[in-house]
Amino acid sequence: MPEPSLPVIGPKYLDLELQARISSTITMSSSTMPPTAGLFERTMIRPLAVACLILLTAHTGLSAEGVDHWAFRPATRVQPPSVRQPDRVQTPIDNFVLSRLDEQQMSINEPADRFRLIRRLSLGLTGLPPTPEETASFVADHLPDATTRLVERLLASPAYGERWGKIWLDAAGYADSNGYFAADSDRPVAHKYRDYVIRAFNSDKPYDQFVREQLAGDELASYSPDSPVVPETIELLTATHFLRNSQDGTSESDGNDDEVTVDRATVLEGTLQITMNTLLGITIQCARCHEHKFEPIEHEEYYQLQSVFYPAFPFAHREKWVGPQSRVSHVASSERIAAWESKDQRLDSETAELRREFVVWATENSPPGIIRFQDDFDDSQARLAAKWSSTAPGDDQPAGKPAVNLDSDVAPGAQVREGKLEILESGGQGNRWLSTRAALDWTPSKKGEWVQVTFDLVSDRVMPDTAVADRIGYYVALRDFDDSGPAGGNILIDGNPKGGAEVELDYPGDDAKSEGKIGKSGYQPGHNYGICITHIDDNKFRVEQLVDWVPEEGAITLTAEELPDGGFGFEYCCDRSFIVDNVTVQSFTTGEDPQDGSGTGVALSEAYRERRQALADALEKKAAQRTEKPGKLAWVTDLINPVPDVHLLKRGLYATPGKKVEPAGLGILTDLGTEFQLPVLPPRVASSGRRLALANWLTRPGSRPAALMTRVMVNRIWQQHFGTGLVTTPDNLGQSGAPPSHPQLLEYLAARFIDSGWSIKEVHRLIVQSAVYQQSSVHRQEGFQVDPENRLLWRYPLRRLDAEAIRDSMLSVAGELDGQMFGRYVPTVREEDGNVVVEESCQGARRRGIYLQQRRTQINSMLALFDAPSMMNTCGQRSKSTVPLQSLVMLNSSFVQNRSASLARRVISEVPEAGISRTEWAFQLVFGRDPEPVEREAAVGFLEKQRGIYNNDNEAEQKAMTDLCQMLFASNAFLYVE
Repeated sequence: MPEPSLPVIGPKYLDLELQARISSTITMSSSTMPPTAGLFERTMIRPLAVACLILLTAHTGLSAEGVDHWAFRPATRVQPPSVRQPDRVQTPIDNFVLSRLDEQQMSINEPADRFRLIRRLSLGLTGLPPTPEETASFVADHLPDATTRLVERLLASPAYGERWGKIWLDAAGYADSNGYFAADSDRPVAHKYRDYVIRAFNSDKPYDQFVREQLAGDELASYSPDSPVVPETIELLTATHFLRNSQDGTSESDGNDDEVTVDRATVLEGTLQITMNTLLGITIQCARCHEHKFEPIEHEEYYQLQSVFYPAFPFAHREKWVGPQSRVSHVASSERIAAWESKDQRLDSETAELRREFVVWATENSPPGIIRFQDDFDDSQARLAAKWSSTAPGDDQPAGKPAVNLDSDVAPGAQVREGKLEILESGGQGNRWLSTRAALDWTPSKKGEWVQVTFDLVSDRVMPDTAVADRIGYYVALRDFDDSGPAGGNILIDGNPKGGAEVELDYPGDDAKSEGKIGKSGYQPGHNYGICITHIDDNKFRVEQLVDWVPEEGAITLTAEELPDGGFGFEYCCDRSFIVDNVTVQSFTTGEDPQDGSGTGVALSEAYRERRQALADALEKKAAQRTEKPGKLAWVTDLINPVPDVHLLKRGLYATPGKKVEPAGLGILTDLGTEFQLPVLPPRVASSGRRLALANWLTRPGSRPAALMTRVMVNRIWQQHFGTGLVTTPDNLGQSGAPPSHPQLLEYLAARFIDSGWSIKEVHRLIVQSAVYQQSSVHRQEGFQVDPENRLLWRYPLRRLDAEAIRDSMLSVAGELDGQMFGRYVPTVREEDGNVVVEESCQGARRRGIYLQQRRTQINSMLALFDAPSMMNTCGQRSKSTVPLQSLVMLNSSFVQNRSASLARRVISEVPEAGISRTEWAFQLVFGRDPEPVEREAAVGFLEKQRGIYNNDNEAEQKAMTDLCQMLFASNAFLYVE
């Protein structure tokens, strides 16, 4: 008879001295008992342990059930039980499943046939169907190790990492956009984390190392900006993007201080939630406001864990916060950086020379322009109020509250100092402007004429120690701050230091709308900027960005109504202070020179345009030679060091801090010798070490966190192979989650996982080579009556393919799958009817689904219909819907129709003679098997009917075969795995 098991005691809840005494007493009582002691004497250990447990729960207020919950126990080694049918056992997994079935006088199904088994294995491990050649080879291979060799080939395939990498990315909350309401801005280098995950699965990186790198890759690398960079360093830094998977709209956050605080705190809270759900399968967010209602997690513990991540996401320290769009850096070897800088400097020099030559030529030969407004701010006696105002021409209301203070250094203010105009932004809310008093005409009357406004950007900050302006905003056609009357005017040109300018019409106001982006060059001090408005056709005007007086590509078109007479002005908003000089508004005509009547205006205008176009062409060629600075990464590191005090928040309210907390793990998972301990990092590393401490705590051999983490991971793997996990709530293994259907099997797999060196591929081998996995999915009434939900696994569960596997399989079968791995995502677009698609002409349109843009608010419509997640948080388990729209999309989607046409062309090309063999080949490609007699008859009849419909069409055979292929794609035999 087995020894009575002791209840599990979570030592964190006792002081160390009390804990040591309890542990010592139990150990002594057991060790001093003579070997001849009977069951009664040995069982007496149990009351002592229970007494200790009572003492523990009285001390902490926790329930004994919570302390002793199965998920929070240390790992145990479980021996596979004996079974009635040992000849059916292929791996130890079978012992556990068959043992449970023995209790019900049941057994598993007979093995699946080879056609269905290879399809199941191929789709399960790689997400792609086998080719007919692979199927034929496996079916004909009668050697005992045929399945083993097939499994090894599939595990070694690059497609394995793409399939299982996507499963991890779902669980980890990965997306290519920041989310957080409608902003949902792009994360342009997030794909590097996605590629890291694929590589990790393909290389079978030990899971504990995989976790450690994602939590603390920068601290593992002891990285600092002056460190030498090797490939291993880049890999470790890339891994930390795991901590950036939470939604983050703080780059777009422009509300009041309280709203900004909430937005930033939400990022930290989301990061903690993703970490706990993904790694430990625990719902922790409940404890943000109070003691957890269902799990043994204290309110204070939530903030102890949160303090681990606080140095990287210091939401309460506004000056230290970095938004997601700015949380990037370039990490590459010094050789790569030096080579890039040398090339970039050469291109800068050559570009500057081209511009200088044009300016010299333009100075001598440019068509005569009429100066409509000019201010060089050099007249020390003049005051800004003579030419400038806080209202637009003719308006009776200042632009915003408070209005701009002219000739003042009181922000928001405008003053001339040392011959330059300083735009002094107050940092307050709302938009204001400094406008010319004079209204200007922005619509040249004749085709080919233009008007331009230019200014020198002297500095993107007012004082050396003030913040850099993240935009240089200026307006044309200013007329009315309240924006009453007809639409038009108040056109904001929002210059971006990173490149180009956004054009906003009727700004600010509820009716403001974006007109698009102009130009390419970023707004950097030391250059002249502005816009050129050219009359191109009746009532049409082209708006281009000028950089050093030269127009750049990327123009927009406005109408005369959108360009009423109005002022020119600078925008005040959002801490954007800067310094400008030499504001000039000029108009250029194509008629005779209005100043001297020489008649040279037309010829000079044409020569100017030609010269300007030649310059633009030359600059474009130079720009095409440029490459992005190497090593751009969006990673996570501490932003604040030393770490400030972190407090718990009473009732989760940001305005009511409570006691100071120190970083720590969960008490329920902490034993003697496995406490949370801060490591000692090299002095040059400006990091707290807290994330590395958490990584060590989670992965320490023999610890409770490591045991729970392995249970979570093997359960996720099991779920993907069988459709349902041993625990049906994969993101919640706590008290409020479901109990395991086979608890001893879960323990066995968790222990084997650790013993294998945390090898995920070894877990796959155990599962897919088991008789339980390789049995058929045939329905048996006697099994259904006893276990209708098949929780005992008396049959292999019939499962629909997930969304990406459906799409990828169609591409593969049609012979169109693009095997390119890694790199930037393939963009999706929203069509006028609201559908989100990948345009067929888009480069990479036929790559695997893992490479499609994962924008939270714009998921590919076909994938979404088949339950692909939008990734608001994490997705450890996809929904399983069956709705009419799924059938409709298989019949009406242009993607499905195009793949059907491609498959038809493949079938006709590979089987030149029309006849039954074409039908059979289509079945072999799509289903991996020959058609059943009834299927063959139905398919042949369908083809004949379709040929009759297309009788007078030169492409009748192609169209009929396309229809058949589409029906095969829409069938259950394709959409489901048997």
